[in-house]
Amino acid sequence: MTKHFTSSSPVAFDGQLASARNLTAAGLAIVAVTYGLARYCFGLFLPDIRKEFGIGTETIGLIAGLSYAGYLLATFVGSWLSTVFEPRLPILLGGIAATIGMAIIGFAGDPWMLATGVFIAGASPGLSYPPFSDVIVQHTEQRRQNTTYAWINSGTGFGVALAGPLALYAGENWRLAWLAFAALALAVTLWNLSALPRRRTFGPRVSTGASIRILLEPRAVVLFAAALVFGIITAVYWTYAVELLWALTGNSRDAVFFWFVLGIAGVSGCFAGGLVDRWGLGRTYCVLALMIGGAVATLPLMIGTRIGIYVSAACFGAGFIVMTALFGIWSMNIFRQTPSIGFGFTFFLISLGQGVGPVIGGYAIPVVGHPMLFTAAGLLCCCLALLPPRVAPVKQ
Repeated sequence: MTKHFTSSSPVAFDGQLASARNLTAAGLAIVAVTYGLARYCFGLFLPDIRKEFGIGTETIGLIAGLSYAGYLLATFVGSWLSTVFEPRLPILLGGIAATIGMAIIGFAGDPWMLATGVFIAGASPGLSYPPFSDVIVQHTEQRRQNTTYAWINSGTGFGVALAGPLALYAGENWRLAWLAFAALALAVTLWNLSALPRRRTFGPRVSTGASIRILLEPRAVVLFAAALVFGIITAVYWTYAVELLWALTGNSRDAVFFWFVLGIAGVSGCFAGGLVDRWGLGRTYCVLALMIGGAVATLPLMIGTRIGIYVSAACFGAGFIVMTALFGIWSMNIFRQTPSIGFGFTFFLISLGQGVGPVIGGYAIPVVGHPMLFTAAGLLCCCLALLPPRVAPVKQ
């Protein structure tokens, strides 16, 4: 293994540590505004948006689906740009897309303008998130990569948690919240402009002619299958858990607090790297699959008590963010030469499953009901524990 020279000077070490921390914080922040705000927060303001525009569920469904369409398309663009050029380009484009998309939503005067904003905002994490796998591999020591990635990935939880208080403050003035989100996204993008390095520090240079044939790697079959199933299962919860909450209380404030609990619990995702370093990727993955499966399957049993709903939200929120971090770590361990391609395709499959899950649920609920759907989805998630990841050990 090639040794990289590093100065033993305390000043040089402190400079490297400060740079790594700044990079991690900037990455966490842009994940918070692109994933936590631009992509996931549309549903939080949905009742007020429907009321103002007077649009039906079918139209809302199509508009919300544009967020997934934007993300799926942008995932390939972001991964390609990161491989051919430098990863900072698509990351900054993702921040710009989040800023513009959320500003358009805030100023939307009709459903068409709203749909445009949702599409652009939804594309932002697809542009900025996969390239961070390249940034981590190129600019972080291998022994620190799991922890660095876990902190950056936890930005989703921070963003979702931040949206709750802002939604309560904005009240029915949902436009104010979206414009505040856009201003925050602009500030974070400028921060990343100064924080992201231009010159590679670690790892071999990747050929710009990298081919998608690398996705045929045999070790990735289980990863890709698990990612798709995970997306389907978690979409059932994200889509229909709030519907159950509305049926129970009929109070929009309860939905906001539910969302807040999901986000706060998701912040625990920053500890995913430490869990992997301590327990190993396979063991951590199995525990999380059982935890998420339990949260999904038991929700119908706890729906009669408000505290039970929040316990389920906390377990699911923590498990979801940490599990997505594990998928990223798993992918980076397999595709070390071209991390953003394998990483991007892994999260493409998760999002594809999240697009399919609500459709499956929509057809299944009239036939089997909510409780059976959640129980089946939870048990299927538990089955993922039977297929743990197997990756090469990290070199010191």
